[in-house]
Amino acid sequence: MKTPILAAAFLLAAASAPVLAAPDVSFDQGVDVSAVLAQAKAAAKKDAKPVKALMRYDSDCATISFGPNDKTTSDRVWLRSQEWDTQCAPVGDPRHGGGQNCWEVPGPSWSQGVRITLQGRPALLPWERDSFQVCMNGPWSYADPIETAYDYKEVSDSGSGDFTMAAGARTPEAPDPTGVQADLSTAMTLTAKDKWSSYYPGEQIALKLTLKKHVTFWPDATVLDKTVTVPVAATYALNLNAYAAEFSQTLEAGKKYYVEYQVERLGGAVSKQVFTPELKTAQVAYAPAALAFAR
Repeated sequence: MKTPILAAAFLLAAASAPVLAAPDVSFDQGVDVSAVLAQAKAAAKKDAKPVKALMRYDSDCATISFGPNDKTTSDRVWLRSQEWDTQCAPVGDPRHGGGQNCWEVPGPSWSQGVRITLQGRPALLPWERDSFQVCMNGPWSYADPIETAYDYKEVSDSGSGDFTMAAGARTPEAPDPTGVQADLSTAMTLTAKDKWSSYYPGEQIALKLTLKKHVTFWPDATVLDKTVTVPVAATYALNLNAYAAEFSQTLEAGKKYYVEYQVERLGGAVSKQVFTPELKTAQVAYAPAALAFAR
C-alpha cells in the first residue's frame, strides 16, 4: 500500500538517487529525438531500484490480571509483532523536479508466548486485582503494571517471555465500583448497603448524590446536587426531603424521580481516595402520602 512521502525518507532516497547520464548525441547528424527519450527512460528504469528508508513495528499488547484467589503465575498469552519497511524509488529526473514514490512492504515478524509470575505478593482484598500490560514491539517484549495493590518491580526477564514481578509497598487501588448499592423510595428516602463496610473501620464515606426528575422528550431536570459525608456503616439512610431548601424545584406527586450517585472512601489506607463511576437508582413515582405514613 503506498503511503505519503515521509520527510526523512525523502532526504535519504534523494541523497542516494543516481544522476541519469544523458545519451550520447552526434551533432554532426540529425538528432533522433525519439531515440534519445527511449534511452533516457531505459536508463531511469535500470537505476530506479527501491531504497529502504524507514521501518516501523506493529505492537501487540494484552492484559494479564490476578484476582485474590488466582495462582501467582499466569497462563501464557501469545503476542505477534510485524515489521513494516518503507521503500522508495526515484521518479523522473532529480535534476528537473523529479521526486520519489514510497510504499510499505512487510518485513520479518515475531511471535512469543508471554506470562507473568508474582513474587512475594501479600493477600488481596476481595474486590482487588493486580493488572499488568504485556506488549511485543518487534523482537522485544515487556511488562508494565496497570493498576496493582502493591508496588511491583521487575526482577527477572528470561528473554523468553517469562517475567517475574516482586511485590513492594502497598499502593491502594480504587474502591469497588459497585461496593455500595442504593435504592430510592417513593417517599424520597435513599437507602444504601455497603458490602465492604467491615474493611473500613473508623473511616468515613462521601456520597455524591444528584436527584433527578424524569422529563418526557426533554433532558431530565436536576433537583438536587449534594455530597454527604457519613461514618462507614453497613447501611446508610438519607431522607432527601431534609434538603428541600436546596431543591431547584418542588417535588411533584406522581412524577418519576431517581438518584445518580458516586462513592469516595475517605481515609486512604485501604482504598485510593477517588470517586467510583456513577451509578443510579431505579425511577420511582413520588408519593408524599407514603412519607406521611412512614412518620
